[in-house]
Order: sequence, then structure tokens, then C-alpha cells
Amino acid sequence: MKYSLLLVGLLGFTFSARAQYMPGAVSLVTLGVRALSNRDAPQQKATLFVTPATYQAHAFPQKRTPTKKLPRADKGGTEIAALEQLLAGRFTALQADSTAVLLDVAQEKEFGRLRTNLESFNPFWNTDPYSQEMSLYRQHDAVRRRLAR
Repeated sequence: MKYSLLLVGLLGFTFSARAQYMPGAVSLVTLGVRALSNRDAPQQKATLFVTPATYQAHAFPQKRTPTKKLPRADKGGTEIAALEQLLAGRFTALQADSTAVLLDVAQEKEFGRLRTNLESFNPFWNTDPYSQEMSLYRQHDAVRRRLAR
């Protein structure tokens, strides 16, 4: 009786030790799978669809995505098209008249809304060129407003 109790006790400790190893092994496997899946995440290249543009010796990046390369609407395709259309309109206004104001409050809000929506729909889409281009328009707009006073 004494030996059978000892045998049951030893077997019980063995099973409890194995039971403690299983969650650890499962978590290691889960971490490995996550690491492999994040490695293949669709990170967008920083220079994809970006071309250098200049205006009065100011160089800035212009990102324009071809229509066939736009993501689906649920991945931010609509926001990308609207954002690039807004920026293209501002670039045209910048080149057309040297005294007209480039940005109004509605366009600033629209840019912020579109960029925020795009970053939430598609966090892998590089929005830095859009921000850099918009900051150039803001700088020129500030100069124009100062000169208009």
C-alpha cells in the first residue's frame, strides 16, 4: 500500500509537471507563428509611387498612385484617391497664381480626415509623402497670407 501510494504520487507529480510545460510550449508556438506572420506583413516601400517634385527650388515628394494600383475601397482606396486629388488640386493652385490663398479651413479638415481614415483602414500605407507635400503648401500659404497683409 505504501509503495502504491508513492507510485501514484510520483506519477501525479510527473503529470502536473508536463501539464505546466504544455501552456509554455503552446505559447512558444504561438509566438513563433506570430513572428512569421508579421514578417510577411505587406509593408509598403517608402518610395513606392513617390516622385520628386520641385517648386521654386523647393524639392518635395509627390505620391500619386496609378488607378490600377489603388487598394480596394475597404483598404483605403477611396481615401487615397481623394487625398491625392486634393493634393493635385493644391499643386495646380500653387503653380497657377502666386498671390491666391492655397488652403482654406475646409481643405485642411478634409486632409486631416482623409489621412486619419486611411491610416485606420490601411496602417501599412506610407502617408509621409502626403504630409510632406501638404506642409509645403502650408508654408507657401503662410507666406502668401503674410504678403497679402
